[in-house]
Amino acid sequence: MEPLHFTQSHITPHCLAKRVILITGASDGIGRTLAVQAAKYGASVILLGKTLKKLESVYDEIVSAGYPEPAIHPLNLLRTEPKHAYELAESIHGMFGRLDAVVHNAGISGQICQIEHLTPEKWQEVLQLNLHIPYLLTHALLPLIRIAVHPSILFTTSDESHAGKAYWSAYSASKFGLMGLAQSLHQELQTNTDIRVNCINPGKVRTSLRVKAYPGLDPLSLPTPEDIIHHYLYLLSPEAKDIRGKVVTVEPVNHSEKAAVLI
Repeated sequence: MEPLHFTQSHITPHCLAKRVILITGASDGIGRTLAVQAAKYGASVILLGKTLKKLESVYDEIVSAGYPEPAIHPLNLLRTEPKHAYELAESIHGMFGRLDAVVHNAGISGQICQIEHLTPEKWQEVLQLNLHIPYLLTHALLPLIRIAVHPSILFTTSDESHAGKAYWSAYSASKFGLMGLAQSLHQELQTNTDIRVNCINPGKVRTSLRVKAYPGLDPLSLPTPEDIIHHYLYLLSPEAKDIRGKVVTVEPVNHSEKAAVLI
């Protein structure tokens, strides 16, 4: 997949109107911000996450703002099996009849240590959430995505998708694998479907995952999810229908630029 750097993404009002978008990891961080902003721009968002209370908080924020009512689908992805993915697909089909986009956002860094100290259980957790779940959900949801107009599948990658990192073996392996999955899927779908398969590397963002992984880092030195979320919105909109097979690296904008970008 070819690299593509974003510094600005121009989106218009209602650019996601009537689009149905599934977001994994929608209860915190980038996932939560994306869910609220996608709803603001007109999308019917499906909130997928482990904790029902957190998902209900996102739901309440969206509804209280007057945006389209979202759907909640609580699911512990570390315990998810194929049958759960197919049940999700059936639920979406029953509610909406199609799926315009899926954002594979959920992820964990896992145990940060030397390989000899990395337990098999922690290895399996990282591979399950960061690699197996994107495959499993994509496999189950593809029939719904195929019937949508300008459909989009967006995988979340990282710097470790391209270069292994000491003490991050499970995370690096999962992101290398995710890149391979995305590349294969893009090649399979690029000539005979309208499905756009892209990857997005959000960079260093102020999320609980990064703060936990780097406890000595000042969180205030990092951009917030709000600073980079317009890139996600653009990639999910029909306005980006010609962007396919790309690895998008985003750059945050300052607040004066954001006013011009988020039209």
